[in-house]
Amino acid sequence: MNRALQIYKKLLSDGQINDKSDSELYTNFKDPDVRAILIKFERELGFRIIEAKHTVYLVPNSDNELFSFRMKDIRESISSSARQVDAFLQCYIIMVILHLFFGGKNYDPKQIEFLQIKDIVQKLDEKFDTASERKMDELEERYSLNFKHIANLWGAKATTQDGKRTTKNEIVLRACRLLIRQKLIDFRDNEREIKTTTRLDDLMRYYYLDEKRVSEITAVFQEDEKNAEN
Repeated sequence: MNRALQIYKKLLSDGQINDKSDSELYTNFKDPDVRAILIKFERELGFRIIEAKHTVYLVPNSDNELFSFRMKDIRESISSSARQVDAFLQCYIIMVILHLFFGGKNYDPKQIEFLQIKDIVQKLDEKFDTASERKMDELEERYSLNFKHIANLWGAKATTQDGKRTTKNEIVLRACRLLIRQKLIDFRDNEREIKTTTRLDDLMRYYYLDEKRVSEITAVFQEDEKNAEN
């Protein structure tokens, strides 16, 4: 029990255990008796322990009110006066970023190493511009999100504008900073470019891309692409 608690404490504080920097804890994690206790922790405390190639990660369940992100947290990360639609737009931007990085259909889904902020803005422009009224109505009904409101919010912003912090570029940078705080991406080239961290690569390959909800996320983008082709 003591070894399992030590592992749990480390995962809570750092979110991960590495086979090199935390070799003793990593070895203990491999012990079947310790792992059995941690499985009970998972069930009772609402999280998942994900084992990647060299690292073990703690991922809270989506309904975990203690550890997981809520829409309120996303709103507050934007500003104290942010609305629900602002948070929804941030979520959609993050979905686009993840899809651009990990939308590949080969054995390894990661298709690019770096993304420029201007390219993310351009991709969002394309997706919102090609989404028809009918398609947005369908998406709204399926996912209970007001896509027209989100599209209008995005479309009302300038790409860049001196002295303004609500430009398209800044909205994308806010979404990136949220991912950076979660140790999922890093900035490069004076915040003009982003790259994924090993943590995000591992979590996408060993966890999220195996989950049923990913098929729903992918369906949003597939429908966007089909709509653009028609």
